[in-house]
Amino acid sequence: PEILFIFQSIVIALGAVPVFALARYKLHSDGLALVFAIAYLMLPAMQGAALLDFHPGALAPTFLLAAFYFMEVRRPGWFALFAVLAGMCKEDMSLLVFMIGLYAVVINRQYRLGITTMVLSTVWTFLAVFVIPKTFALSENIHWDRYGHLGDGAANIVLNFVLHPQIVLTHLQEINVIRYFRLLLTPTAFLALLNPITLLLAAPSLGVNLLSSFEPMQEINSLVYAAPIIPALFISSIYGAANFHKIINWIIGRLGDGEIGRLRTTSHIPHPISPRTLNFILGLLILTATFFYHIQYGYFPGGGQYRGWPEITEHDRLAYDIFDEIPPDASLSAHDRLNPHVTDRAVVYLFDEVKDADYIVLDITEDSWPLHPIALRDRVKDFLAGDFGVVDGRDGYLLLAKNQPDLPKTIPDTFYDFTRVPDPTTFVPTHTAQATFDDKLQLIGYDLTLEAHQLALPVITLYWRALEPLDEDYHLWPFLIDRDGHIIDDTSQKPLVTTIWYPPSDWSTDEIIMTKTLPTDLAPAIGDEFTLAVGVTHGDWQDPAQRLPVTGADDNLYRYDNNTWVRLGTFQRTGRKTYDLITPPSSPQPEQRRQAEFWHLLTLHGLDLPTDPVRPGRDLPITFYWQSSAPITVDLHTFAQLIDDQGQVVAQLDWTPQDALGYLPTTAWQPERLVVDRQTLHLPDDLP
Repeated sequence: PEILFIFQSIVIALGAVPVFALARYKLHSDGLALVFAIAYLMLPAMQGAALLDFHPGALAPTFLLAAFYFMEVRRPGWFALFAVLAGMCKEDMSLLVFMIGLYAVVINRQYRLGITTMVLSTVWTFLAVFVIPKTFALSENIHWDRYGHLGDGAANIVLNFVLHPQIVLTHLQEINVIRYFRLLLTPTAFLALLNPITLLLAAPSLGVNLLSSFEPMQEINSLVYAAPIIPALFISSIYGAANFHKIINWIIGRLGDGEIGRLRTTSHIPHPISPRTLNFILGLLILTATFFYHIQYGYFPGGGQYRGWPEITEHDRLAYDIFDEIPPDASLSAHDRLNPHVTDRAVVYLFDEVKDADYIVLDITEDSWPLHPIALRDRVKDFLAGDFGVVDGRDGYLLLAKNQPDLPKTIPDTFYDFTRVPDPTTFVPTHTAQATFDDKLQLIGYDLTLEAHQLALPVITLYWRALEPLDEDYHLWPFLIDRDGHIIDDTSQKPLVTTIWYPPSDWSTDEIIMTKTLPTDLAPAIGDEFTLAVGVTHGDWQDPAQRLPVTGADDNLYRYDNNTWVRLGTFQRTGRKTYDLITPPSSPQPEQRRQAEFWHLLTLHGLDLPTDPVRPGRDLPITFYWQSSAPITVDLHTFAQLIDDQGQVVAQLDWTPQDALGYLPTTAWQPERLVVDRQTLHLPDDLP
């Protein structure tokens, strides 16, 4: 795998050479050619493809760029070499070679070269898509189902394009095609739009990506699917830069002609801008666009997706001990993250494709794709109930072998080490928070980490201890809420991997158990803030009667819903890759002291109001300081009214109480503990 990654990185980087050569040929400027080469090397789409895994499709941009350059400079031998190399990368790359041949015929009038290229590309595409899969894989192309929403089979899809175009238009709207092109064109400052004819070179790949129902294919910056489009992007941007020269000089020429020119003296007739000046402007524009795009999405240091130097953990090293137990001539099915490391054999499948595999190797601590975590566990049970036995199981790795009767059918205890804290006697979590449920289970704290994903998705790790041997597999229920108490994420669809494999009834009282939530993109639901809460239930969390009571908790933890769950903390995004825990003020005091008592239970001690006048149509921030003298058994709502001189209500706000961390209904209040509730009252536009 290391050799393949190095080879892939070198080939991808070499794509800067034909970019430089083409730009110098078309623009007659070494400086601007260098700018385009830098923009190519800093392109997140190519960086992401290089980092993902080894994929032949990632090599194609270099070959396609070289083929186009040699076509332009009339070097048919070199063109043929790189066209063949591009076609060998992936079955649909020959369609892009076909488009270069079409360009050679229509634009360059290179009829022999273009027609030959088109014919050979068509033949190879037909063989690669329709003949080879049936002959050797004994099946249709496995990706046809990604286009099933457009029709049944290639012919029906083409027919629907003509008869039912609304199907295609609706799909393009659903995938946000405008955003796709915005991300694609931004790194080169949209110069590609100044030469749209060469953007059509990428039409086959654009169609393959945009028409697919497989969402990752619409990803620009982190996967390999956008890579085949990059040659057309840079060719169009380079030619667009040449057209920029022509457009500017045409405008200047028009200013000097016609009536405008006749009204001016000779001294005021504008002169053409020198090519060097225009190249400087273009270079600055491209570098600025490239730089700011890289800050958002790039993988180099300073880029939005820069992950630092990856840490090789003991868990990673253990994988190679597991691999050494697999005979080199054995056929193998390997999990997604493990597959690239075991491809040095004749037959290897990507799990969950097993077919005739003699061995199966899994790492259930990583993404369970393509199966749901529960489906993965059930699949393993089916394997063990059939012809497979356990060769080894350590720290979440599981190695199974087929047709070896002497192998055990049970998973060894060492497999579950991934759920255990290595040294429970000295362990301290990042955020300590003790909560005991029914005197049986104790939460001792939690951590927040960010997944190695372009969105830096949060992952919560909770640390548990069984206080006694458990006779039931309780459901641990971490969940996230917004400031109004609405649930935005829980484990109903994304269960905890730990308890799927190592249920609480198997836990020892000497262990500290780690449970991790699966990463989730929370931004569409709540933006940059979420509150972590946790409870434990016998079964259905929606039935409060099945929840375990909170029998003990730290004083700073509020308890909710009749003492059945606790709020742990509220996190706020403070950077692209950072979340900070919100800390409430230690000893807040109201700026304006007011004393009002409600129900002989609630006391308003004061409030904060802005000292500067607030204009109509603006927001009025108000902070209330509350305190209860005893537990409150009902959830009360708060309302505030703004009354004019005639006693009329001109603005009103109703809400469930909150504090600095968010949702805090009155049933969760702790007697004698101050509640500081900050709210905003919107003032009407017609307020005097």
